[in-house]
Order: sequence, then C-alpha cells, then structure tokens
Amino acid sequence: MQFVSSTTGRLAYVVSCMLITVFSFAQVNSPFSRYGIGNLVGSQHTVSRGMGGLQAAYADGLTGNIGQSINFNNPASYGNLFNLVTYDLGLLIDSRNLKSANPAGSFSSIYFIPAYAAVAMPLSKSKGLGFAFGLKPISRINYSVTSNTRVAGDSVGTSYNGTGGLNQAFIGIGKRWKKFNIGFNTGYTFGRRETNTQTTFLNDTVSYHQSNQSVKTNYGKMFLQAGLQYEFDVAKKEDKIAKTSELYSVRLGAVASFQQNLSATQNREKYTFGYLSSGAIIGIDTVESVDNVKGSVVIPATYEAGASLQKRIGTTAGVFELWSVGLEYTTTQWTRYRFYNQPDALNNSWMLKLGAQISPNPIASNNYLRSINYRIGFNYGQDYINADGKGLKVFAVSLGAGLPIRKWRAYETQYTTMQTALQIGKRGSASNNITETYIQFSVGFSLSDIWFIKRRYD
Repeated sequence: MQFVSSTTGRLAYVVSCMLITVFSFAQVNSPFSRYGIGNLVGSQHTVSRGMGGLQAAYADGLTGNIGQSINFNNPASYGNLFNLVTYDLGLLIDSRNLKSANPAGSFSSIYFIPAYAAVAMPLSKSKGLGFAFGLKPISRINYSVTSNTRVAGDSVGTSYNGTGGLNQAFIGIGKRWKKFNIGFNTGYTFGRRETNTQTTFLNDTVSYHQSNQSVKTNYGKMFLQAGLQYEFDVAKKEDKIAKTSELYSVRLGAVASFQQNLSATQNREKYTFGYLSSGAIIGIDTVESVDNVKGSVVIPATYEAGASLQKRIGTTAGVFELWSVGLEYTTTQWTRYRFYNQPDALNNSWMLKLGAQISPNPIASNNYLRSINYRIGFNYGQDYINADGKGLKVFAVSLGAGLPIRKWRAYETQYTTMQTALQIGKRGSASNNITETYIQFSVGFSLSDIWFIKRRYD
C-alpha cells in the first residue's frame, strides 16, 4: 500500500496536533452564547469562509488549479472526488469586541478555535461515487456576566456563568450522474451545556449564606443532511489551432439539514456555600440535588439554496478554472427550538451570501502570484439570537486565497494547498444595547494524494 509522502505526512501530523490542542482548550467569551445552542462558529471550510460562506453550489476537484478541498456542508459535492484522497484540516483565530451602550463599556477577547478535520476519497471513479468523514464544531458556549442590585437595603451580586457547545461527527456519500449530483451526510451530533448562577449577599447587619444553582446537561443523537447539485453549460468556444477551449457553466445547489430531537440527560443542584480563610468554597446545605433528568433538545431544520457561474479553460495540460461567482440564501426556523420543552429568546434567522473566486493565470509556471486562487465575499442577514427583542442584524466581508504549496502536475499525484480567509463582521446595530464586532482569520490545509495503491513491484 502507498501512503502520502513523508513531507505531506509530517505537515498533516503537525496540523493535527495543533487541532487537537485547540479542540481541548479553545473557547470564545460572549454573553450572546447564553441563548439557544450558543455562538454558532460557522462550521465551514476555509474556502467557503473566503467567499462569504458559499457552500450549497460550491464544488471543486473538477479542475487542475483549485485543488480538492472537502465541501462537507453539501455532501453532493463528494461525487466530484475522482482521483485523489484529501485530508482537510482547519484552524480559526477569532477576535471579538463587545460594546455596551448602557452602561457604557467594552470587552475584548481573542482565541484559537478548531474549524474542522475531514477526510474524503473516491469510492468509484467510473460510477462517480465519493465518500467523506470528519469532525466539526457547531457552536460554543462560554460566558460570564455579573449583575449587582439592592434588595431591602442590602447589595446582592449575581454571577451567571456558562460553558459547553455542540459538535458533529459526520460520515457521508455522494453520487454523480453526468451533470447531476446527490449526497447524504449522517453521523452523531453531541454536546453539553453547563450553567451556574451564583448569588452573593453583601451587607453589614445580617449574615446570609451565599447560594449556587448548577445545571449540567449532556445531549446527542444521529442527524441527517441531504444535498444536491446540478451543473449545465451555457456557452462554449473552441480554438482548434491553439487547441484550447473556453466553457461557461452554471451550477445549482441545495442543502437540507433536517430537524434534530436530541436526547438529553440533566443533573441539577442547588446549595448554599461559604468561603474558607484560604478562599476555597465549602458547601453548607444542599437544597436540591437531582440526577439523570431525561428530556430533549430540539434543533430546527436549516435550508440552503444557491447558484454559481464559472468559466473554465481547457488546454493540452488539462482543465482549469479562471473564475466563479455565486449567490446563496440560508434560513433556519429557530422559533421551533426547545430546551426541555422551553423556548428561548430566538427568532428565525436568514442570510444572503455573495462570493467570487479568480485565478489570474492558473497555468503560469513562472509567476506564483498569478497562480493563486483569490477570493472575496459578503454576507448580510439576521442572527438567530434575539436577546433584547429587537433582533440582531449581522453582516461581514471576507477575503481569501488558495496558496499552492505543491502545485498540480499531470505526471504527479500530489496536490497540497494552504487555504486562508479573513472575515470582518458585526452583530447588532444602533437599536441594540450590546453590539459585537469580530475579526476571524482562518487557515486550512488541503492535502491530496493517491493514498491507496497496490504496489506492482516490490
């Protein structure tokens, strides 16, 4: 059996170690993560992030210059995996700034966040079958908010803290019939949510015990996602003398992530406590302690649809993409969300995305900058969190680039690309008391090779 080369293997090992580290420790601090399933981390490939989040109608692996990244958000794209096995890894640096109008204040944080880890391979080139599996985060919960009030002349401080998040281990298959693709993802959605509400009495006359209410919830269940893509040619021009051709095509795509009813188990505890001279917490009296409370967490369905227009050129060296531009719409019915039969301060979300990709000269052999795949994107919509009842408008602009580390050659099997994306966005507007601005930098590695070949000679 033949595996990736030692260079590609070492790169995959180093990035895998980085990914495992940030999966273990990374969190983003935001009071918005108190609602619903937390802050949605945008579980998208770095290529999609650079183009405003396009994913329903995006597919690669059909040309020699784009590389072969894994579009795990539309399993129909797996049908385009003709020759190479791809190992995809992604990391995200997330910098956020929260600003409050009343009372005036701001808070900043910057963290490393895992983006994805995925593997995809062709099952049958002749039958157009492709296969993929991996792990990606869906949301993160991490907040700490303190409120100070006065009750009967005494000061009362309440601290609200929460941690957790939602992840997804997926496996999928895609099938291609000429210009039509269909695919399915399934797997296991799992997560946890741990909240603590701590009340402290500050007074000079009467002695009160401090109190804490802790709720720990674990949930998970199988999920199903279906996608399709259809591509058709709109114009073609051939130059028989130069032996080249130009092709314009349109690709339509749609994805449905069906509603999930996650099975949940919850542990609840209420108790009073005090502090030792060392500052350590000591429990005094348990008011309530209940374990293994069964329930469910309902995550509503998400629907996406989009279209893209691309131009390719065919030469004696192969087929290459010059540019593509796409438009997409996404919506989720978050008013159907339930946590142990309780709704939350959420509303139905939607987002409109626009993105483009261009390669100035994909067959350039003496100009590296002209062989890079440049990307740009924009999105605008409504966030699913509705904390103050006024809704949160969201928008972002993005830039990206696909940097060939090991370029495609007809006589070799390896193709390695480093994908990058920069997103600058804002959540909330002047009508909201709390707004959030963020800068996200994503980096990913698409490592492609013919990994499994039986040796002909020893």
